[in-house]
Amino acid sequence: MPFKNLNSFDDSNDFNIENIIIGSGAGGSTTAFELFKQKKECIILEDGPNVNDLDFSNIGKNIIKLYKNNGATPLISNNGGPIIGYGQGSCVGGSTYVNAGYFSNTPEWIFNKWFKENKTILKFDHFSNLIDEIKSEIKVNTDQLTSVDNDSKILFEKSKKLNWQIEKCERYSSGIVGEEKQNMNKTYLSYLSENGVNILHDTRVLKINTQNGEAKSLIVENRLNLKKYKFKFKNLFICCGPINTPFLLQKNRLIDNNENNFEFHINFKIILKFKKPINFNKSFKYNPDHPVSIYFMREFEKEGALLSAANSELPYILATASHFSDEIKKDIIKNHEHYGMYIYQIKSNSHGQIKSFLNNPYVSYSFDEKDTLEIKKAIERTSKLFFDDDVDFILYPVENSGHIKSQKEAMNLSQNFQKKKLHLVSVHGMSSMRYAPNKNSLTDFNGKLKDFKNIFITDASIIPGNTGESPQATIMAFSKFITKNLSNSL
Repeated sequence: MPFKNLNSFDDSNDFNIENIIIGSGAGGSTTAFELFKQKKECIILEDGPNVNDLDFSNIGKNIIKLYKNNGATPLISNNGGPIIGYGQGSCVGGSTYVNAGYFSNTPEWIFNKWFKENKTILKFDHFSNLIDEIKSEIKVNTDQLTSVDNDSKILFEKSKKLNWQIEKCERYSSGIVGEEKQNMNKTYLSYLSENGVNILHDTRVLKINTQNGEAKSLIVENRLNLKKYKFKFKNLFICCGPINTPFLLQKNRLIDNNENNFEFHINFKIILKFKKPINFNKSFKYNPDHPVSIYFMREFEKEGALLSAANSELPYILATASHFSDEIKKDIIKNHEHYGMYIYQIKSNSHGQIKSFLNNPYVSYSFDEKDTLEIKKAIERTSKLFFDDDVDFILYPVENSGHIKSQKEAMNLSQNFQKKKLHLVSVHGMSSMRYAPNKNSLTDFNGKLKDFKNIFITDASIIPGNTGESPQATIMAFSKFITKNLSNSL
């Protein structure tokens, strides 16, 4: 795929482009696609590397290369909660390349709440039409169980046994085994590149120059040789994600600070050891196309909780088990076939804001005690679901908890864990720069940055609130909505 870097151009240090998009993930690629459909000139600048020349033999090295901050940006509690590692993609395709590619709609009841609270002018029927439009442009399917999906099969069987609601995951997918997951690289970015739109990787934005309430140019660094370039433009679209978009604006003093609006999902990962072999995934290679779950257990969806299988490759299980004893880790290596991993996703009640330490972003968040109750439910529900004659023990992400071998032990853990001992992660952040019905809002309903007539935000930052689902489809729908509304005036 002919993605480029700044080495592809001549010695000229100046560019003049009508529309510049910073970031090539779900928001940036959708914005560029909509602009191209309207015959608007555009270019995409991506801070991260290309993905065509990766060494797929080492999962750990690829995580370091393809994610911000070597894999996790810290969410640090300011009131005694746990540190949460937030994973955000940094490569061509952004998080769409490294995530599971779920195509999950924001539920209508959540969307109507946003509208009622005056957080969006987009109504659910219009949003649904945008989702359908995306489905017509890229492939969305459910996938079939294969020999390496026994963890999903077990989740299905045990949910049915309890009569808990479970259904297949929709995914950006070709539906062909071995080619399951689509991403922006294979869809919008491929189409744009083939039609002459430049997607420049390893291109870091250092400075946004403004004058009289209008952005005029960018100073950009070629990360491959540290050479500097100047990009002039008419309109600027910032799509760096819900942490890095406000961080870039803060660093350039275009906003003073963002409100306490950053919302996220908590991934509560559990590791199960089964008495019989269930895991036949022997891969040690990085394979972004491998689906991590065939099903979502949705029994508690209205409470903001989903359960699914997770990546079952040995390096991923060992990474999740890092806080357990060497004895446990040695057993995981020796008996990998007996182990499976699952994610209980929680629609967190906690909120945060983006800050900087030594010129690196992090999130300072206020831990909401309602999340303690949700984590208790996670322990109790997963123990009820999984414990039977098939399961040896469960490893919960609580430091020093050890083997949990019964529902009784799980109930005891749920009542006595310390929140600071939790080992939690997140990959879904949103809402850090959403429109707010007060004078402190940083953007308007169309994603335009306050006080600047030609800077627009079209990524997860402007989602009105916590989706309770994977936000990727919602990011794309809002990016379409904003870009379509602006296209006639650009």
